[in-house]
Amino acid sequence: MLTIIGTGHVFRIGESVSFLTRQSYPDAVCVELDDLRFYALTGDKEALKAELRARGIDPDVSQEERMKNAPPVYKQSAKYQEKMSAENRSSAGADMVAAIGAAKSVDAEIYRIDLDAQATMQKMWDEMSGRERFRYKLSGISDNLFGKRKVNKTQADYSKDQEAYVEEMRKKYPTLVRVLIDERNQHMSAEIIKVCARHRNVVVVVGDGHVDGLLKLLPPELNPRVVRLKELMDNKRLKEIKTEFWESTEQ
Repeated sequence: MLTIIGTGHVFRIGESVSFLTRQSYPDAVCVELDDLRFYALTGDKEALKAELRARGIDPDVSQEERMKNAPPVYKQSAKYQEKMSAENRSSAGADMVAAIGAAKSVDAEIYRIDLDAQATMQKMWDEMSGRERFRYKLSGISDNLFGKRKVNKTQADYSKDQEAYVEEMRKKYPTLVRVLIDERNQHMSAEIIKVCARHRNVVVVVGDGHVDGLLKLLPPELNPRVVRLKELMDNKRLKEIKTEFWESTEQ
């Protein structure tokens, strides 16, 4: 069985992600992380140092110093996520940390299925036209100015019709959608197919913006059970889903 949980990286939904992941009793859990982010989030210092060495980065340099050398567009995105997470009384990547913790609690194998975040953000920036870069910068100013209010409005607009929202985004930011969504969906779907070939019961935890694209790319015979971010954010619906997951394991 395949279960896909669509999350939001800046929202306080860790407990729900953890519950649904554990209650699925998976053999494997796939998370939307690359190796570097995975080791940083899990606090695996030795593995993190090894990964940094493999990238030609001094492992003894502090995280703050490493971020100074990260691509500017990546630093901007990371800083914004941290700010919005704090405003939502959460922390950036808390959804992934919850999924990882739940996977460990049921002794499931964990797979990092995403592309390298810094390289992907830099590729997006390098391939953007001047006009798209200008729009992206203006959007960043607006994001910081209106903060949580804009995040909540974006989430509400997106939840009305996720696929239509992404397609509207594609018109304004064609490179962003292609690099940050389409190409990553291609990579992650291929990884998920490999994991499903090895394991009977798989949970995938990814940002909700990837769910529609993944569903189109995954073989129909996988027939995944899907939970969307809007359901995680709706207390009434979330309670129903938790009951459904609970009862499904008792049968």
